[in-house]
Amino acid sequence: MSKISGKTTAAVLLIAGTVFLAILAAHFIHHRLAYAVTDAVFVRTDSLTTVGFDQVGGRIVTMRKNEGDAVKAGEELAAIECRTYDLQVDRRAAELAAARQDLESKKLALERLTAEVPLTEQIARDEAEQLRKEEEAFKARAAAVQADIDRLARDRDRYAALFQAKAVARQKAEDAATALAASQAQKRAIEKQAAAVHASLASAGKKVQLARTGRLRIEETRRDIQAGEENVKALAARLNEARNTRAKSVLYSPIAGRVAKRFASPGDVIASPKAVYALVDPRDIYVVALLEENKLEGVRPGAPATITIDAYPDQPYRGVVKDVLPTSAATFALAPRDISAGEFTKVAQRIPVRIAITSGDLSLLRVGMGGEVEIKRISGQP
Repeated sequence: MSKISGKTTAAVLLIAGTVFLAILAAHFIHHRLAYAVTDAVFVRTDSLTTVGFDQVGGRIVTMRKNEGDAVKAGEELAAIECRTYDLQVDRRAAELAAARQDLESKKLALERLTAEVPLTEQIARDEAEQLRKEEEAFKARAAAVQADIDRLARDRDRYAALFQAKAVARQKAEDAATALAASQAQKRAIEKQAAAVHASLASAGKKVQLARTGRLRIEETRRDIQAGEENVKALAARLNEARNTRAKSVLYSPIAGRVAKRFASPGDVIASPKAVYALVDPRDIYVVALLEENKLEGVRPGAPATITIDAYPDQPYRGVVKDVLPTSAATFALAPRDISAGEFTKVAQRIPVRIAITSGDLSLLRVGMGGEVEIKRISGQP
């Protein structure tokens, strides 16, 4: 009885094992029919960004990041010795300060001339007018004295004749002659004063002309100020240019990502535009799966994919097929197969399939990592 029971148990176990294996086989076959699976998977990117110092060169004094380090957009990556650029900035700043000081001096001179020239001109005109009036007054006085001289000359002649006729005393004739001589002396003094006033009037005229030339100095100063303002603008632009050049002695990251490659070390002397770092933007990372040509059925853009990265087997990644490339991976191989001798062995070709990563921690991925992909086939006509 126990012998029959043992045989029955063995038969049941054999049948159960066979059924289990059949279920596993059916599931495997169904899975292979529903999914295209490959372990020829590589992490790639099309946006490997190389960065270097723009328009400047020199000895590298600091490098903040190493290969594999994460970087933020705008974060400092490296710096070169900037003493030369500091001196250039200082020189430009000194030139600008001197130009501004000169411009301010000219503006103050213009203010002074604008206030002084009209006043000086008015004073000169007033002085000339006063002298003209004095000259006219002297001329009038000289004319009046001349009238007296003419009268006194007649009196002298008349008294002289009367004295000869013994009609008047000698004293009377002498008084008339003395009065005439006094008037003539007075006229000569007035004429001398008038001549002095006339000379002063000529000098005053020159002062008026000189005062008027002050207006020319005002216009000349205004032109100098305009040229000075243009010079200040040009020097300010040169200073900004020098500051921008100095700022370029520090290299900043243009993107948020990771350092893929470092091409230099502290102490190296580099020239623009030599690359210093190569950066990878995680947002541009994708996966390329190489599928055998006999697995392409149902694989087309839009097909969902499950991605397993060898380095992080417990990290789930999902994606979607973006493109099935039109050539095989061997088409552009550096050493293609030579079949010109007639020797040919059929080999299943692999077709690159580009897969965009839609979920998962992209910061963990590194370009070149490998893994495995399962692409769910899409039934129906493409």
